[in-house]
Amino acid sequence: MTARMSTTRKLFIVFTMWLPAVALIVTRSLWIAELPAELPTHWGASGPADGASAAGPFFGWMLGISLAAAIVGTVMIVAPVRGKWVQRATAGVIGAVAFYPLAMWITSAAPSRGVTDPYTVELGAWFALLMLAPAYGLLPLVIYPKIDNPAIEVVADAEVEPVELEPGEVASWSRTIVSKMFVIMTILLTVLQAAIYIPVIMTEGISHLHWSVIVAVLVVLLVAAFCVYRVSVDWRGLRVTSGLFGFPIKRLSPAQIVKAEVAEINPGEWGGWGYRIAPGRSAIVLKQGPGFVVTQANGKLFAVTLERPEEPVSVMQGLLDASKRRGDGKGLGTNATSEVGE
Repeated sequence: MTARMSTTRKLFIVFTMWLPAVALIVTRSLWIAELPAELPTHWGASGPADGASAAGPFFGWMLGISLAAAIVGTVMIVAPVRGKWVQRATAGVIGAVAFYPLAMWITSAAPSRGVTDPYTVELGAWFALLMLAPAYGLLPLVIYPKIDNPAIEVVADAEVEPVELEPGEVASWSRTIVSKMFVIMTILLTVLQAAIYIPVIMTEGISHLHWSVIVAVLVVLLVAAFCVYRVSVDWRGLRVTSGLFGFPIKRLSPAQIVKAEVAEINPGEWGGWGYRIAPGRSAIVLKQGPGFVVTQANGKLFAVTLERPEEPVSVMQGLLDASKRRGDGKGLGTNATSEVGE
């Protein structure tokens, strides 16, 4: 890891989180005399706005969300949060969340200056600002000191006996694991989106929802997809899928696996919590503690944290031994089945 982050860097990162709220206040102060009583907040596929909201409440909601994000971000950066990767991820996510209300405000207010009828305002090139708003989160990441990826030396916690398999016998194991961090993130994002869009629904009706609600829903679904994982081991190798949506996250055939070991997983060595990808390694890290590490034929490592990791390791080693005996690297036949785990 790098040295402790300096106070100057912390102040710069905190400044980037508060800058959107300040910009909201400044732009409103400069434009207030030119703005109509209502601001356009919804556009169709083309043409002028087809929905509007009262300027005062709309500004209040945008400012409130941006301020809330800045406050939370400041506490997370200044307070001793465990793990540099957690602070770095927090800085990026909250920076983007703080900036998005500013982008929404400018998109509605800037083209409305000097206009009396908000329904004549066209979105035009301002559409790009909303699309690029999440990129603001990269600014805190640039300021945050680089975190090195030290080499990992896997030390097996214990020797695991492989499952003994007769010729033609199949062993399988599976378990569902849950990421509390991503569950909390999904809840927070849902609450945030509800705070933004419910007032619009209550005052203007569902037909006046801003098109950005589609992007917001997709973001929530993307985060939710990593809340639950299904980890399976069978004659096809190791598979990790999204427990909610079923799409594959990681697949390793027996031919791609050199060995599997039980080990103590330290999130700091694997890039933090969640599904992490770093040079030479990837992992699903839900906590610090027991898990298994798979060494791949290309030298890369893949790790998963879970309870009783001896079970999947035993099955994987049994499959590998059977594959070596067969000499084809393709796993086992399907004449009989032996199930292990949940």
